[in-house]
Amino acid sequence: MHSIFRRTGAQTWSVRFHVPRDRRFDVGKAYGTKSGHKADVVRTLGTTDRKAAMGRRPKALEAIRAEIDAKLQAIGLAPLDGGWKPDWAFAWDDEEKAVAEGLAARREITKASDREDEAEELYTATADGSIHSTTIRTSPRDRKESQLRDLIAEQLGELRDAGKPVGPHYDRFAAVAFGEETPLGPLLDRWEQERDRSVSKASRAMDKAAFNHFASYLAEHDSQWHASPITDVMKHLRAKALERLEPRVLGGFTEWLLGSAGLTAKTVGSRVSPLKMFWDWCIRKHIISGPNPWDGATRGLKQQAARQGNSRPKRREFSEGELLALLQADPDAGRRWTWGQAIRDLMPLALLTGARENELCSLTVDKVVQLPGADLLGIAVLEEDAKTDSSVRQVPLHPLVRPMIERRLAAAIATGEPDAPLFPECKPGGPAGKRGYYFSKRFTEFRRDVLGAASDGLVTFHSFRKCFGTFMRRAAVAGVSECQLSVAQKLMGHKPQTITETTYMEAEMPWRVYEAAILGMVDKGLPEKVLASLS
Repeated sequence: MHSIFRRTGAQTWSVRFHVPRDRRFDVGKAYGTKSGHKADVVRTLGTTDRKAAMGRRPKALEAIRAEIDAKLQAIGLAPLDGGWKPDWAFAWDDEEKAVAEGLAARREITKASDREDEAEELYTATADGSIHSTTIRTSPRDRKESQLRDLIAEQLGELRDAGKPVGPHYDRFAAVAFGEETPLGPLLDRWEQERDRSVSKASRAMDKAAFNHFASYLAEHDSQWHASPITDVMKHLRAKALERLEPRVLGGFTEWLLGSAGLTAKTVGSRVSPLKMFWDWCIRKHIISGPNPWDGATRGLKQQAARQGNSRPKRREFSEGELLALLQADPDAGRRWTWGQAIRDLMPLALLTGARENELCSLTVDKVVQLPGADLLGIAVLEEDAKTDSSVRQVPLHPLVRPMIERRLAAAIATGEPDAPLFPECKPGGPAGKRGYYFSKRFTEFRRDVLGAASDGLVTFHSFRKCFGTFMRRAAVAGVSECQLSVAQKLMGHKPQTITETTYMEAEMPWRVYEAAILGMVDKGLPEKVLASLS
């Protein structure tokens, strides 16, 4: 963007270096001009041949810049670029470094104003040897980009002249620096920040699992083009250009998940969904244009999941014999651990409330409620622990578990923390930081010891919740009207299934109805031996 020209009456070509507008008084001071202002520096290129002059232009401009910088620094002022020096090494063997350097260069360019503030003359020669000039207007950003291109061309020329390798990732650097490619890394960082503000920790864990699998797939696919194995798959993914991810490559991801990764069809759907959401976000931000390459990627997976599900035994509630065996067993027998009391307390609590495992493990002082005029204490499931919007609810506690709750509540209150956990043994864990994470593993060990490994895949802690639903129905059949399906749905945190319920009926029933349902379920729904083991 810097012009070469012939001075009036001269035969040799000259080059003009334009001083940035905001530094012209500094440069004028450095050169000691009478006006204290200097807009450009002109130097001869020492040739009458235009082609030779164009070849000499980059080095001449660099020499002028060095001269200006030296004069500025001699009077204690910063050089034109503020002291910033590019550190690009074109012998890179690391794609991530090339991308990082390209992003740094891109930031330097985009920081400059794009407002056109200078006019320049471009001279071109025609076939008959005459010279024509064209006036163009440029902005600081144009000139900074031009400077970078000149610097790259000069350094590449020097490397080639010296017989040194340019490096395999120079093209990536240039494409990123000049905005021709968009690396995935910064885009993923932006998207993840938005996701952190809008979705649960569990959903974010699903996002990470999806991109971990996607990174492994791309590394396996791209390894054939790399001289050495790709060991850091996420680093490789973050360096990939969004524009270079071909639909043909993306289309093979679901097959890879089903085949090489060995995932079930249901899990494959959960891995593809975050990728589709990320691409939708990129389209909304006008980073890329549509259509979304992941549209239709999960077609047919529901049918496959249904077939796979039909081939496996259904998870069920505990039988009466299994319940008795679990409730009467000693979780501490033959073990050295701290989970015995938690298992003893959480089993009856789950059986008599129908609450989910993590909902119970996450109970705190402020989640034990006593409503005005109510006979029974209750527990509250708040939004932070609820699986869905419908799961936010309050459930009465049967008198059989009240002594245990009061004991744990007193211990939690004694800590002085208003939100102290009732089950401090249940430390947060797993990708989503759930308090039920480690407890689930310990209960599985206990359940296998009591019921045997043959119970795997048939019953889990969630089976207590299934028992609650079963005993609610039995009590309803036995004549307890409060145990009807609509009440059971409310207590278990399930969404109503009809428009009539969701639109025309009250959102919450009176607390007395819930109390009567809990009492009636235990009185008329529980098997006598199970009730006796709880008493």
